[in-house]
Amino acid sequence: MNNNKTFMLNSPLGSIFPGNQEEGLKEISKNDKNLVAVSGKIKKPGIVTLTSNTTLRDIIELSGGMLNDKPLKAAQLGLPFGGFYTKKDIDRQITPDSFEEGISHSIIILSEEDCIIQYAKFYIDFLLGKINGGYIDHYIPALPEILQMVKVLNRISKGRSNMRDIFLLRELSQTVKEKVHQKYNLIEEVIIYFYDEIKDHVEDNRCYTLQCNNLTKLTIMDNCIGCDKCTKVCPVDCIVGDFKEQHYIDYTRCTHCGACLSTCPVNAITSGNNSILFLRDLATPNKIVITQMAPSVRVAIGEAFGFETGANVEKKIAAGLRKLGVDYVFDTTWAADLTIMEEANELAERVKRYLEGDKEVKLPILTSCCPAWVKFIEQNYGDMLDVPSTSKSPMQMFAAVAKDLWGKEKGLSREQITSVAIMPCIAKKYEASRPEFSRGLNYDVDYVITTTELIDIFKKSNIDLSQLEDEEIDQVMGEYTGAGIIFGRTGGVIEAATRTAVELITGQRVDNIEFTSLRGFDGFRSCELTVGDLTLRIGVTYGLKEARKMLDKIRSGEEFYHAIEIMACTGGCIGGGGQPRAKKREETIKSRMEGLNEIDRSLPLRRSNDNPAVLAIYEKFLDYPLSNKAQELLHTRYFVKRKK
Repeated sequence: MNNNKTFMLNSPLGSIFPGNQEEGLKEISKNDKNLVAVSGKIKKPGIVTLTSNTTLRDIIELSGGMLNDKPLKAAQLGLPFGGFYTKKDIDRQITPDSFEEGISHSIIILSEEDCIIQYAKFYIDFLLGKINGGYIDHYIPALPEILQMVKVLNRISKGRSNMRDIFLLRELSQTVKEKVHQKYNLIEEVIIYFYDEIKDHVEDNRCYTLQCNNLTKLTIMDNCIGCDKCTKVCPVDCIVGDFKEQHYIDYTRCTHCGACLSTCPVNAITSGNNSILFLRDLATPNKIVITQMAPSVRVAIGEAFGFETGANVEKKIAAGLRKLGVDYVFDTTWAADLTIMEEANELAERVKRYLEGDKEVKLPILTSCCPAWVKFIEQNYGDMLDVPSTSKSPMQMFAAVAKDLWGKEKGLSREQITSVAIMPCIAKKYEASRPEFSRGLNYDVDYVITTTELIDIFKKSNIDLSQLEDEEIDQVMGEYTGAGIIFGRTGGVIEAATRTAVELITGQRVDNIEFTSLRGFDGFRSCELTVGDLTLRIGVTYGLKEARKMLDKIRSGEEFYHAIEIMACTGGCIGGGGQPRAKKREETIKSRMEGLNEIDRSLPLRRSNDNPAVLAIYEKFLDYPLSNKAQELLHTRYFVKRKK
C-alpha cells in the first residue's frame, strides 16, 4: 500500500491537488496572502499571484486558459468550501478577502466538461475523508446528514432517483449549513446554479458530460462528419444516418463492442471517460483505491512508451500506478484462473453427462467473458441462454472477491474500497454497470479505465513507463498461471478451460498442454482437440458477424460443438476498442498475441488448477468449484433483451 500521494495529479481532463496537500495549500498563502493555488480544467495549473484588480478571467488566462478551450462552468473558492463563482462572475475581482478565514487560498476551475453530480460526489467524499482523518472536527455534528447526501448523490448518478431526492438534498444542505455555521454550502449552491442539470439526471437518466457510468452509452458526438466508416464496421447494424450527416446509435441493438469507436477518423465517438473520476478518487483522503489489469493491457500499453509491440510491461504498469497513488495494484489474470476453475468444471460436468448418454444436457457450453457478445446473445438468441457458462467474467469475479472477501479480511467495508478495472475493452464499461454485478447501489467494479485512457493519464502526469524501475504486482490477487494470461487472445479462454477440463474428464495428468489446434487468426474456426481417447469438437470465433454464423449453425443443427468461444473484437481482447490504435492493425494484434503466448510459455505454472493463490481462496472461503458458496459469489444469469 502506498500513501505517497504528494504531487499534483494531472490528466487530459484536468488537475487535482491531493487531499494531503491541503495544509500545503494553506502554507502557500500564510506568508503571502496574494498567492493562490489554481487547479481543475485549466492548461497550466499552479500558483498565481493576485494583484489589486485581478479577475477570475485573469486567473484563468494566467493559468493557460481553459482546458480544451471549453467554457467556464464554475470556480470553487477554497477548501473545504468558500462559495462558487459561475460564468456570470467571470469579470469579478478576486482578492485575498475573497477567501474566508480558515480555508485554503485555492481555486478549482470547472468547465462544461464537468458533471456537477460527479463533482458534488467528489466534494462530499473529500469532506468525509477529512472528517475521518480528524482534520475538520467541527463538521462531526453534521455527519449523519453528510452521509445521507452520499446516498442521494449515488442514487442520482446511477439513474435510480426521483425529484424528491433533490428536495431531500436541499433540506440536508440547509441542516448541515446550520449545524456547521457555514456561510456557503456546496450542495445548496449546486442546486441553485445547476438545477436543470440535476433534473436531467433524475428525470431523463441523462448525463450530458458522459461522466456518470450508469447513464453513459457509446455516443456519436456532433463533430461526426457522416463518413459512414462506423456504419460499415458495426457488426449489428445499429448505426443510422445519411452520408455526410451526423449518425446515431440504436441502443436497443448496440452491444458496446467499440468497433465504431476504433475506426472513427475524427474521434467523434465516445464511451465516456472516467480518468478525472480516477484522479479525484486518488486525491480523496482515506479512500482505498485498488486496480486490476486485464491480461492484454500489459502487451499493448508499452507501444506508447517506446517498447516493442507485444512486450510485457506489467511491472512498469505497477510502478506507474503506484506513482499515481494507487493503494493496491492487482491483476485480473489471477481472476482469469479463478474463472477457469468454475468454467472448466462446468464444461467437464456437461461433457461427462453427454458421454454417459444424458440427452438433457445442454451443449455446447459457451465461455462467458466478453460482455459485448453476452449482450449480443441476450438480444438475438434468447432461446439459447442456457448454453453460456454461468461463470462471471474475470473482471467481475475479481471485483466480487476483492470487495466481499479481501476487503473484509482487511477490515474494509465495500464503501471504503474503490475498485477500478483497467481494461482493453469498451464493453467492460457497460458490463461494470449491469445491476446484477452490484450489492444495492454499490457496484463490484466502480468504473473502468481503458488502456488508451491510462496512457493519457500517465503521459499527462509526466510518468514515462520506460523510465520506471520494475515493481511487483500485489500478491494474493496477483499470482497467475499461463492459462490465465492467454485469456487476452482469440482461442485463449477455451484453451485455458480445456487444459483443466480434459484432466477433470479423463482423470489423468496431461503433459502437452499447448493445444495448438485451438489457435489461429481466422475469424471462424472449427477445431478438434484429441487427448488420449477423448475428442472434443470446439468452435472459436471473433467478430459478432462471425458469431452470428456460428450460432445459427448450432441452432439449426448444422454444426455440433462440445464448447465454443466467442469474442467480439478482432483477435480477442488484444484488439479491443480500448486498446491503442495501430497503423498495421493485423500485424500489431498478432505481435500482442505472441506476447501473451510467450508469457504463457515462460511461466512455471500453466494450468489454472495449479495456482496456489486460487486454491487458497477455495480452501478458505469457497470450499470447491461449483459449490453453493462459489455459485453465490462467482456466477450470474442472463436475460432476454428484446430489440426493436
